[in-house]
Amino acid sequence: MLQSSDENINTRLARDRVACSLDKSELRAFLSILQERSDTAAELEIANFPKNDQTDDEYENNKNEIRLGYKLRPTLTGEDGRELNGTIDEIFDSPNFPESVRSIYLNSSIPLDVIHKFRVRNTVELFLDFSRPAIFDFHLMPSQRTPNESNYRVEGRDTTWVNGLFHEIQNYIASHRSPAPWLHQHSIYDFFLWLIGYPLAFWLCFKVSPLLPNGEKEILFVRAALYVYIFLIALVGLRALFHYARWVFPISEYRHARNRALRHRAFLGALSIGLFGTLLYDVIKSIAVA
Repeated sequence: MLQSSDENINTRLARDRVACSLDKSELRAFLSILQERSDTAAELEIANFPKNDQTDDEYENNKNEIRLGYKLRPTLTGEDGRELNGTIDEIFDSPNFPESVRSIYLNSSIPLDVIHKFRVRNTVELFLDFSRPAIFDFHLMPSQRTPNESNYRVEGRDTTWVNGLFHEIQNYIASHRSPAPWLHQHSIYDFFLWLIGYPLAFWLCFKVSPLLPNGEKEILFVRAALYVYIFLIALVGLRALFHYARWVFPISEYRHARNRALRHRAFLGALSIGLFGTLLYDVIKSIAVA
């Protein structure tokens, strides 16, 4: 029976809100790096595993159990709800591998803890949340950060291993960064609202003013009400466009062959250029005439 030492974990490094963009091969390569480092952690575990009163055969068998227990067994969930659990090769070579991945989770301490109640010296935990925010869910306040549960944590008694793996994860994520993580930060929407939203709303009111009724007091009231309505509609439209941009450029993205993200990004770019280009043109023309 495996017995762990009573030493306390003394080094822990963690990070949340992981901004990354990965396809199947890149995700597999990333997990393979974690497996290599987990194999190193297994050898560190064995180097500090006391023999005590075990026989030679028991000792060798337990060392093999430790090596086996450090094999990563991620849980991968697809957008269609299917869930795969197993070794990295078993999951990525499976014919049931989903076309679109919603999340992946792994914790290197679970196998030995569940099977043998063995507390490992070093461990890595990772959760990548590839879900996208809803476009027309106005319960989500645009001024707040986009909800995303992606995070990773490395902890253990071997400081060199912990620091090395943590920075290796950081570097890999940085080299596969998602296109626009800044869109998901706190108060970004407020910046767009003051810089673009309000000017856009006033501009739309100006553009439709020749079409609105004019004349008597009652009609002037209707005209004022229509201005307010158009102003609010413009702000709602900007909010919907902002939510759409967050959906098109998620904070953590899983790419696949049939992903339509490029088409949506092209559409969003054309729409933004057309709308704000027209606004800028009218402003420049008004200044030139004045």
